[in-house]
Amino acid sequence: MRIKTRAIILHTTKYSETSLIVRAYTEESGACAFIVGGVRGGGKSRFAAGVFQPFSLVEIIASGKPGNDLHRITEVQFAPAFTNIPNDIVKSSMLLFLSEVVSRCIREEEPSPSLFQFMHHSAQVLDLMNGSCSRFHLHFLVRLTRYVGFYPNGEYSVGTPYFDLREGVFVSVKPHHADYLEDEVSMALFELMTTGFEDHDDIQIRPAVGRALLQAMVAYYELHLTHGREIHSHKILSEVLA
Repeated sequence: MRIKTRAIILHTTKYSETSLIVRAYTEESGACAFIVGGVRGGGKSRFAAGVFQPFSLVEIIASGKPGNDLHRITEVQFAPAFTNIPNDIVKSSMLLFLSEVVSRCIREEEPSPSLFQFMHHSAQVLDLMNGSCSRFHLHFLVRLTRYVGFYPNGEYSVGTPYFDLREGVFVSVKPHHADYLEDEVSMALFELMTTGFEDHDDIQIRPAVGRALLQAMVAYYELHLTHGREIHSHKILSEVLA
């Protein structure tokens, strides 16, 4: 059985002295795991450097037996290769963080062409961004909620200045629990909801509010989708952005 598909690399795990288990979100089959040999050890790898880095956009050819959940990658190439991300610590840290988020919240194998296209396009937008990209990860997190089923409801206003993370809705009074956003952070969330990637420079978010919103979005995902599995790499991203 031969598989050929575009894919987005999410995570790799050491499998043996020279092999990896590669988890990817594929255009044809959704979330899949593959085994790939000849990428570790003292010899020269058969594959391009960096091709299995988090969020790499690739085309995979794999082979395996019907009914076998773990297919072996025989060929892989960038589709397309990033131009700027490999040499930009901020952008590469963002993709490391976002690949962890996607890995935590996407478990099913069913394909979603719209989700794949969103992630594929977003990574290319980040790669080609000029100037500051310090809010890209926040844009991505907000938009990803639409594809995974808990996009924020309602809108920020003078009458609804708080966002309830548990209920996923803007509300008029502070909830009787600690999982909510204060006024300025709620407003920043709504601005991200109503602004496209191409207009990201139009949003004025103070650094302290950006940090608070990042923590809040991680909490939002953990409350609704990761089922107790904590997200960690945002701490590294926060240090890089500091």
